[in-house]
Amino acid sequence: MSRLAKEVIEGKIKAAAELIRKVEEESPDVYDDMHYLYPHTGKAYILGITGLPGSGKSTIVNLLIKHYREQGKSVGVVAVDPSSPLTNGAILGDRVRMIEHSTDNKVFIKSIATRGWYGGLSRSAARIINILDAMGKDVIILETVGVGQTEVSIMNFAHTTVLVLVPEMGDYVQTIKAGVLEIGDIFVINKIDKTDPGELLQNMQSLISNRDDLSGGQPNHQIWQQKIILTSAMEQKGFDELIQEINSHREYFLEFKKDKYLKQRAGQELKDEVYSYFVDYFRKSFASKEEFNKVIIDIAQKKADPYEQALKIIESLNIKTKY
Repeated sequence: MSRLAKEVIEGKIKAAAELIRKVEEESPDVYDDMHYLYPHTGKAYILGITGLPGSGKSTIVNLLIKHYREQGKSVGVVAVDPSSPLTNGAILGDRVRMIEHSTDNKVFIKSIATRGWYGGLSRSAARIINILDAMGKDVIILETVGVGQTEVSIMNFAHTTVLVLVPEMGDYVQTIKAGVLEIGDIFVINKIDKTDPGELLQNMQSLISNRDDLSGGQPNHQIWQQKIILTSAMEQKGFDELIQEINSHREYFLEFKKDKYLKQRAGQELKDEVYSYFVDYFRKSFASKEEFNKVIIDIAQKKADPYEQALKIIESLNIKTKY
């Protein structure tokens, strides 16, 4: 076992930070570290918090950290911020609202950028979750940006998913209702101190009650009934009810959903690792070469097309493109 992996398992903060840096820098030997850590994962409770920017996700996460620390539990936070399509940079502002926990050695907060990855998660997110899990965190809070069809991948990582909305999102919810119903175990309508949530509350209640049957043949007692909680994170209204529903869903997850989740997440992690490997290989072996730039110019000038050129690159890896 590598020194880093051993020290992460022992719960050493410096080792976890060092390994996370290796993950973000895409160090080639990180696979060995993750290989040793993986058998030590699967113990943490993973809570997903998602919603649009400005809905109050980070404030809710801050309150959740306080709650779990009062219970004596150690907490890890992976906060995923959107990144610039031009520079891949990100503001990474989530930690500003959580700064009061910065001196607590039982709280580990990491902000990362999406770096162009769909689903609101960067490819390093799963690895970082596993590092915090192996480190011994009792609860890992995964905060992602955005909501809709492209963000449902949070379901592959979180045991419980909380979708945060604000009252003004009534029309928005109608446009993404399929994604909303797939994502949320618990819906939070936040900032009720500022605006009457009546219209959005009615819309959400209607969507839930009129949704298509998602039971998959399960008995009624094995189907989670999605909940809607009204909160004011700033005034801490509705927070006790939110905690109660999170705990209720955790019990439901452990009894009825855990086995399916483990297979689902394993499949997602495997696909992501294979995909990331080929993306890395392509970038290092092709995208940085002068010949690749010449091909791009030919495509831009319509002397070539991206379809045939893509097949040529794939075939150069001895991968069959004809079936």
